[in-house]
Parts: sequence; structure tokens; C-alpha cells
Amino acid sequence: MLQALTYPLYRSVAVGGLLLALTVAQVRASKTHHVRRLALHAVAQPGALYLTAWRNGPVRVPADGGKLVPLTFETLAAVNDGCRWEGTETLVPINDHSYAYRYDETILDCDPGATPYLKTPRTGVVTILP
Repeated sequence: MLQALTYPLYRSVAVGGLLLALTVAQVRASKTHHVRRLALHAVAQPGALYLTAWRNGPVRVPADGGKLVPLTFETLAAVNDGCRWEGTETLVPINDHSYAYRYDETILDCDPGATPYLKTPRTGVVTILP
């Protein structure tokens, strides 16, 4: 008689545990954020220093939904010319797979007697990698 009571109980616990595990897996899968990898295509001036998000290769950005939205990356740095610079990269969607790219620099301040480097603005295209 004791076996008759415990067997259905164990089966119910096992089925309940399985349903709970499947529910947790489904919730985690639905919360997974997609990531886009972006590649920069812009001409760099020889010897120029760019404060860019692409200094180590493609940039990864979160992608919620299929539509591209404008993006801005700002990088601050103390450069060996004695000045502190801000590089601003602006991306504006062109179509579903690419952005127009613009890079600008601002000198925030310089040490006394510093000779700032020349500014090196540039434009280009950023594409989404497969």
C-alpha cells in the first residue's frame, strides 16, 4: 500500500520538475539579447591617431528588434601631445544593413606649452557583419 502512494507522488514530482526546467529554459531563451557585430570602412590618414571604438576590430552592440537606430560612441583620452581629447563617432542608419559614419575630435584641454596634434575628422560606412 505504501508503494502505491509513493510511486504516483514521485512521478508527479518528476513531471513537475521537468515542466519547471522547461519553463526556465523558455524564459531564458526569450530574454537572450541579440548582438550585432559592426565593421568600420573608413580611410585613415597615415600617422593619425583616432579615438575609436574600433581600435580592437569589429564592435559588438546589442540589437533589440530588426530596425537600426542611430548610435554614438564617445572616447576620452589623454594623448601624448599634452592634451585631453574626445573622439565622437556618429552612426546614422542608411538601410537595414549599414550606417553612415562620421568621426570628429574635440580638444578638451591642454597642458601649458602643449602643441596639439592636428584634428583628423573622417567619414565612411559601417556595415553589419554576418
